[in-house]
Amino acid sequence: MIADLRSGEAPAELTGDVCVVGSGPAGVTLALELAKKGRQVVLLESGGEHYEEASQALYEGRITGHQNIDVAASRLRQFGGTSGHWTGMCAPLDPVDFTPRPDMPDHGWPIRRADLDPFYARAQPYLDLGPYRYDFDYWRPNAPGPALPLDPTKVFTTVYQQSPPTRFALKYMETVRAEPKISCWLHANLVDIALDAAGSAVERIEARSLDGHSVSVRANRFVIACGGVENARILLNCRKQRAEGLGNENGLVGRYYTDHMTIETTLVALEDEVDATLYEEQHTIGDTVLNFGLKIAPDEIVARGLNNNAAFLIPQFEDETFNDEFRDYGWIAFSEMVKAFAHGRVPERFGERYCEVVDDLGRVTTGAYRHVMRKVKPRSKPVAFKLRQDAEQSPNPDSRVTLIDEVDPLGFQRVALDWRVTDEDLLRLRRTHQFIGEQLGAAGLGRMRLGISEPPDHDIAFSGYHHMGTTRMHADPKRGVVDANCRLHSVGNLYMAGSSVFTTAGCANPTLTITALAIRLAEHLSATLA
Repeated sequence: MIADLRSGEAPAELTGDVCVVGSGPAGVTLALELAKKGRQVVLLESGGEHYEEASQALYEGRITGHQNIDVAASRLRQFGGTSGHWTGMCAPLDPVDFTPRPDMPDHGWPIRRADLDPFYARAQPYLDLGPYRYDFDYWRPNAPGPALPLDPTKVFTTVYQQSPPTRFALKYMETVRAEPKISCWLHANLVDIALDAAGSAVERIEARSLDGHSVSVRANRFVIACGGVENARILLNCRKQRAEGLGNENGLVGRYYTDHMTIETTLVALEDEVDATLYEEQHTIGDTVLNFGLKIAPDEIVARGLNNNAAFLIPQFEDETFNDEFRDYGWIAFSEMVKAFAHGRVPERFGERYCEVVDDLGRVTTGAYRHVMRKVKPRSKPVAFKLRQDAEQSPNPDSRVTLIDEVDPLGFQRVALDWRVTDEDLLRLRRTHQFIGEQLGAAGLGRMRLGISEPPDHDIAFSGYHHMGTTRMHADPKRGVVDANCRLHSVGNLYMAGSSVFTTAGCANPTLTITALAIRLAEHLSATLA
């Protein structure tokens, strides 16, 4: 069922086996998996079924570090969470992402990629993806062109799958509404987490709507699934019984914030006879939409002290009609509005998207014109390619989310986001590009013009809006907030779900891993409740 706390019809107290706070990919997946196992779930969502300015405004905060990032508009406070505007690229983290590295302090998870593989496979259908196969050899027989003939022990072709992208509100809202094991309450903002008399476990959660209706929730297990920024904000704000906040005994909540550095500066020119069709655009094989890029082999990553990275070749045409540099957030907003109107409905977040289009009208106009012209002009071969990536950062405790004095209408302190982009992060990426260039040259395929200077210009790095790491997973309570099962080290029945538990970010977009971890957590919770 789905109900609204603003109705005033909620009982004074809700009960369930598990209380899940947040209805994004992590929360909805977790609730549905638990319901399949017969567990009663109370699912709390701060927003409504659709975008609302008042709920969204609760995300407002400050940017105090690297400025090419956003703390509010990049997240959505409504049913379905930020799946309402993700772009849909998916891949699992690599085995090397889970492994501790001597050259990189704080790298490595307390679990391994093999531990997640079964859950990655189960996550694929949630995101409308194809088979759990991300090795190029599997797709090679039906690929539209050959892979670049590079030494695969040095640089190899990587595969990402493309979700439509799945909007969790559109796909799962009615499923949740019809599920008798799930009691979902909208406009239910978490305002306190109350511990028992011993201070070792959560006794209840308090929730309140913006118009003052309140409810208490009691459960055996509690899960916070509100995203990489908000998870930390909630723990830091709930300090009535622990002055430093919940789970923050070692000052780690909010630290190790990491993101993917979105950079598109390095240029590759391939020889005329090189067939790069595979990499130039998305391809559909069977029912699966695929993106192909280049990756450095794991042994080389470690030996050369690099961060992980997947580089995609973005075609650059002499005829600008076919270039896509207009594809920023104004164009994305415009595209979403067009799609909604084409399906006979008013776009969600119409006012916000309209403003984004107006603010970036020049690029939107350019994009619309080019799309029309592409229907009548023949497409020529690209003259070059830009390398685009969401590059990994090294774990950094100084990159963090903290509270500021300003409070929201519910009394929660707002956050400051201090995202750190370091010289070393950028220089590791420069060396990555340089190595790819060397391999292209050695194979006689082309040449490269490096787009990362030395010393590096930090302004080239933009956020992928992948908020991660603020309640990181680690076996040692002095080095992480949650354990290998996503449970707070210091609170016996409180768990975190979503990208805040990532110990390292790798270079894969996080939604597939978020969903896999949610399925894994559902298995654990169900087993502990048996």
